[in-house]
Amino acid sequence: AVLVAGCSREKEPAPAPQLTFHEVMKDEVDPKADVIWEVGNAAIGEQAGIDPARMSDADWNRLADGAVSLEQSVKKIAQMDPLILAKPGVKIADEGIPGGHTAAMVQTRFDKEPEKLRAMATALAVHADDLAKAARAHDVARAGLLIDQLDGVCENCHLEFWYPDQKELVEKFINATS
Repeated sequence: AVLVAGCSREKEPAPAPQLTFHEVMKDEVDPKADVIWEVGNAAIGEQAGIDPARMSDADWNRLADGAVSLEQSVKKIAQMDPLILAKPGVKIADEGIPGGHTAAMVQTRFDKEPEKLRAMATALAVHADDLAKAARAHDVARAGLLIDQLDGVCENCHLEFWYPDQKELVEKFINATS
């Protein structure tokens, strides 16, 4: 009698599709930054900074958790390889409006300077980590400053990759108001 042993190969699961920059920004980074701004805006006092009387322990925890979540999401972007802006056919914000840029235009800028984009994402992750630490310490001055600066950290990347043609205009405005 001859025994035939059969080898059964289980199919390896298909790798998960790579997240795109657009998906991480739209589904993770933007909503988490919104949480930070919501907490900060609700606590603004008469002196234009965070009023500690308007911050409960729950608010501080929400701020810290939002900052940690933001940091983790941004690290995904910093580690993307390759950097893919969007899946084919997906429109990005401002695409199709006058002055808006297409996904292909932004992807070209990503391809030209991927390490610059990763460095900017890393800088945002560090900023979010600093904010989480300030929130855990209930450091009103530091947390307020970091919340205030968050928009500028984001905007620097947007000016570099989304609408670089507006960079000179924004710099002129900043210099005129400084």
